[in-house]
Amino acid sequence: IIQDKGGNILATLNADKQVPSASIIKIPLLLYLMEKVEEGELALNETYELRKSDKVGGSGELQFKPDGYLITYEHLASEMIRVSDNTATNILIRKVGLKSFQEWLHFNGYKTTQLNRYMMDFDAIAKGQQNYTSSEEMNRLLLSLLNEKSLSKASTLQVIEWMENCEDKSALPFLLPEGVAIAHKTGSLEYVRGDAGIVFGKQPIVLTVFVAHYSNLENADKIIAEIARLAFLDFVQ
Repeated sequence: IIQDKGGNILATLNADKQVPSASIIKIPLLLYLMEKVEEGELALNETYELRKSDKVGGSGELQFKPDGYLITYEHLASEMIRVSDNTATNILIRKVGLKSFQEWLHFNGYKTTQLNRYMMDFDAIAKGQQNYTSSEEMNRLLLSLLNEKSLSKASTLQVIEWMENCEDKSALPFLLPEGVAIAHKTGSLEYVRGDAGIVFGKQPIVLTVFVAHYSNLENADKIIAEIARLAFLDFVQ
């Protein structure tokens, strides 16, 4: 789904379909975390001591740090988005509370977006517990960020800065002209590849694209990148 800043739909296909969110679930988690910061329940400069039990595989560098390694919550939030660090994500889920986060999603009217398990929790995956979202709900969340409906201006700018630093440039940003700013977060599983973000320009747009049952990751990325390129040409510049 592609929308302008006012929420008007510019293009859409299966936007309400619930899909496994992969790491894109880290966007709403970041917004919830920043809400907790604004409420004074958490300080970004507060430090956390890394434990052996925190470390999980997949994306991220914290899994290789020594036990007892001190990290600020600001660094955890940044790494969760920059390199999709799963260890950082799980620490943050525990900090804000998985159940509390679920209740926040529900309270804010997000029905398809669900955090049902921690990152890399293979026991939960085997039991069929999955994290979900939809293009429509992810766009709604990004629009609330872009229009400063969910956070203060300072927090909004911080979240956008973290998302602009996302290192995975192989999907939405890949075919955009050089110098175009995009705040986004990718996610991938064996059977779904997605990217959700805000493309800045004369007329900013918000878009979320999921490609399911793809033959290979490169093809899925090509599809997402081409959609972003066409969207930029048609709606942004």
